[in-house]
Amino acid sequence: MKDTLFYLIVYDLPDTKAANKRRNRLHKLLSGYGKWTQYSVFECFLTTVQFVKLQICIEKLVKPAEDSVRIYVLDAGALKRTITYGSDKPRREDTLVI
Repeated sequence: MKDTLFYLIVYDLPDTKAANKRRNRLHKLLSGYGKWTQYSVFECFLTTVQFVKLQICIEKLVKPAEDSVRIYVLDAGALKRTITYGSDKPRREDTLVI
């Protein structure tokens, strides 16, 4: 598998009809790139090319004046130091980008 980094993607969108549609589209988009671990949290192992494509899609989808999307780029050391309770530690799985 190509070199990948671990990305933690967290989002929060307002509770409006238009934002709910964006939230659903964002959730579906992120589902194609990683694992949904909590309500608005995805864990993704991505190559540089996959990450750039994802960034472009996110930038087209969200409204920065209303929405909040945070992407944390974590290295292998951070992944090894991850502490989890009640779930599996993040692990690389085959990623299918839709």
